[in-house]
Amino acid sequence: MVKSPKILLGVTGSINIATIFVYISALQSELQCRMHIMMTPAAQSFIPASTLIHSIDGDVFVDLSAKGDFKMPHVELTHWADAIVVLPASANTIAKVAHGFAQDIVSSTILCANSPVIFLPSMYLGMWHKPSVKRNINQLREDGYHVYPALDATSTGNERMGGALPAPQTAASYVKQILTKSSD
Repeated sequence: MVKSPKILLGVTGSINIATIFVYISALQSELQCRMHIMMTPAAQSFIPASTLIHSIDGDVFVDLSAKGDFKMPHVELTHWADAIVVLPASANTIAKVAHGFAQDIVSSTILCANSPVIFLPSMYLGMWHKPSVKRNINQLREDGYHVYPALDATSTGNERMGGALPAPQTAASYVKQILTKSSD
């Protein structure tokens, strides 16, 4: 694994975005990484981008506009990043990427990426069990993306959330494992 990896975090519109600060901290602690964040419009409806900037040493990108050294962020960020981590990964973003759509900064950047892309799905259990979501998850895996096995609500005891994220440290360890494999 790269000594101080560069992580591009894609934040999407899932209610679990409320816990994003704990995941950012776990990734930074486990990986000793540098980080930029991308947010979908749906993610911004949950929390404003300005609240995330204080948690990282990089920038927060909310659209395809130039920022700092990145004149075409959806292309240039892929050259910067050692890995892209999509957390929480909503059903909507999973569907976009599985079908090759580039409708926002997150899906556009993933479409340009050559580095590992890691999805940590988070959605209501009813959505997670839909055949269309399962097909999209399978398509991501077939296309070479890494998808963390989402936990069923029965294992977390929270029937309303479903498709639950792993614990922050588990998520960070999963990302580290993939980074280690990709650098071998």
